[in-house]
Amino acid sequence: MLRRLFNLLAGGWLALGAAPRLAPAQSFAPPPVPATAPSGPSSPSAVRGIQDVNDPFQSPAMPGGAAGAPTATFVAPSQATMAATEPLGPPIVPTDARPIAGSEIIGRVEDQVILASDVLWQVQRMITSMEKQKNMKVSDEQRPEIERILLERMLLQLIDTKLLFADFRRTMPPENLKQIEKTLAEPFEASEIPKLLETYGVKDRVQLNAVLVQHGSSLKDVQRQYTEKMVAGEWLRQRMPKLKTVTHEEMLAYYQDHLKEYEYPGSIKWEELMVRFDRVGGDRNAAWKALAEMGNEVWAVVAINPSLRGPVFANVAKAKSHGFTAAEGGIQESTPGSLLCEDLNQALDTLELGRMSNCIESPQGFHLVRVLERKEPGRTPFTEAQAKIRELLENEQKEVLVAQELKELRKTARVWTIFHGDLNGPRLSELLDEKQRR
Repeated sequence: MLRRLFNLLAGGWLALGAAPRLAPAQSFAPPPVPATAPSGPSSPSAVRGIQDVNDPFQSPAMPGGAAGAPTATFVAPSQATMAATEPLGPPIVPTDARPIAGSEIIGRVEDQVILASDVLWQVQRMITSMEKQKNMKVSDEQRPEIERILLERMLLQLIDTKLLFADFRRTMPPENLKQIEKTLAEPFEASEIPKLLETYGVKDRVQLNAVLVQHGSSLKDVQRQYTEKMVAGEWLRQRMPKLKTVTHEEMLAYYQDHLKEYEYPGSIKWEELMVRFDRVGGDRNAAWKALAEMGNEVWAVVAINPSLRGPVFANVAKAKSHGFTAAEGGIQESTPGSLLCEDLNQALDTLELGRMSNCIESPQGFHLVRVLERKEPGRTPFTEAQAKIRELLENEQKEVLVAQELKELRKTARVWTIFHGDLNGPRLSELLDEKQRR
């Protein structure tokens, strides 16, 4: 949708260049020379703003000139009234004023200013996500340094987006940009708003905006950044040359050079019922009895339906088994000989498909297993791999073209950040490329 709109608007804009030129404007003769005023001491210059050489004291700004100006009146300091020293009102800036959160300028890209609030809301979201994943709380002592590191990282990620957006604005008329903003409003509401509501744990836009305001941002600012990001991405794709067609020979050559990547080991898919010794107080007899009961339940199901194929342990495993995949029905997949218990490895290698094993003991407990499928080791044939190889080679082309376009944009870029100062073309590219490699 955005690409079609780009093409439509860009096409209309380019069409303006083919419009017929206007006829040249009619030429005009220079204005007549003003009549010369009589000269003399009493005649001021006829042209306002030019001093009369015959009367240097005659000011063009005042009819009376300097000589006709009223005499200045001076008042001695001791005679000055108290009103002159009294404050006229409260100070313009309160003495207890504090900077607005997020209002600090942390970067400039061309004519665009980046405020701390443009990235602080994302920094806070990353910290919150990290705390949830690691089930820990960032201390007050650590938080400033973590915020600084993330702030710098997010700022550097914004630079290329800002450069592309600035390049787009130089090409597209402002009224077309407004149309694009309207077009992107719908996907922003459909895709981004639900994510933000979930991230911040709020119910509606009002609560969401309140949370963002706490970080010095707003929903309007977030939508603006979304628009800039989408426009920058589409503009980059339009700047890039068309991809070259990946040939059959290129795909085959890649396949031959990476044969090991397409080899796969043998695998066994199986299901398990298990009773752990530590779950029955170490009582082996109790463990044996519990496993026998589970086995009998499975036999009853198979006896009713002898033609049953596929997994049959699922219901019993979910209800009673102690295996680590019991919640998923006891299904497991492993490579031959990969288990720590040799008796289990031997059973999985030798059992007929669909046949249930006898009771097998391991250091952890008793097991019943049943093999569902075996795959011998082999290699994915080229005919199956070529679609992914084509995609991989096309992505490699894109990465090269993207790097070239961004390098070209950065050559003449005017960039400054609070962390690095002024960044010229080579230094800017080096810094951004290094961050991407990390």
